[in-house]
Amino acid sequence: MPVRLRHKIAGRRALACGLLVASALLAVNSQAQPQSGIAFPPDFDIRSLQDRDPPQIAIGGQSSNQAREPRVAPEFTFIRGRYENYPGGMGRRGGWWDTDYPDAEQNFLRGVQRYTLVDTETQATRWLDLTDPTLFEHVFLYMTMKRVPVGRMYSGPNFSTAEAEALREFMLRGGFVMLDDFWTEAHFEDFLIEMVKIFPDREVVQLPLDHEIFNLFYEIDRVPQVPGRAVTWDYGGVTLDDARYPPSVHAILDDDGRIMLVANYNSDMGDGWEHTFLEMYPTEMSNAAYRLGINYLIYAYTH
Repeated sequence: MPVRLRHKIAGRRALACGLLVASALLAVNSQAQPQSGIAFPPDFDIRSLQDRDPPQIAIGGQSSNQAREPRVAPEFTFIRGRYENYPGGMGRRGGWWDTDYPDAEQNFLRGVQRYTLVDTETQATRWLDLTDPTLFEHVFLYMTMKRVPVGRMYSGPNFSTAEAEALREFMLRGGFVMLDDFWTEAHFEDFLIEMVKIFPDREVVQLPLDHEIFNLFYEIDRVPQVPGRAVTWDYGGVTLDDARYPPSVHAILDDDGRIMLVANYNSDMGDGWEHTFLEMYPTEMSNAAYRLGINYLIYAYTH
């Protein structure tokens, strides 16, 4: 077995054991203090993070590959994918792949630490080129599908042959990809074009709410429309549940039915994480982004 693949499987087994322990402990707690509308853990509320753990990071992130070097390498590092199609070419940031970086993932990891027993650290964030071979040392990959304007291929994801091959191999080996932040039917068509590059013979399916990914850790009873900057919110105000953008979750499955790729349509979970500490951003929408993101993470490590 290749070293990278063996490392990945060993890491998945170790974290899965930790999750089973967490579930057992939380199940005991839920019996003592019943909670409605959730599976095992206590109800998620980011206000506990706001009160307990104020951020020490600058809005807009940092320009280095590693946001900060973790003191001790944790089991889980949040990996963000960088595609090569962006202004200026390789060697500089920009072009939407780094939208919300690193604030979104650092805040998300605060929630993971607070509400699960996953071994991670707030600063354990990193971006990787999609063709970087070290991608295969990880299980979970996040990418934004943002493209402005929609339909123009000079920025945003326009996967090269090498990138599509790397993503396909990553997922077929057991990796999990989360795609985020794309809105309107035109952008959905754009998304489908990119998916065909990766899996020309596999269907993109819409996940029903009774799929286990929505009930694995938290019980998700509706797909949230997490407000996205310049779509349903700006610093002038927030529009919740905008009827123009019905949210849904789509996926690509392997031959055994395992979710290899999940995509949040008409929703921006990165914004929900990034703006945890922004007073005007609706707490209930950040809560929803954390709950669903944690479900994705645990699914990735247990399937």
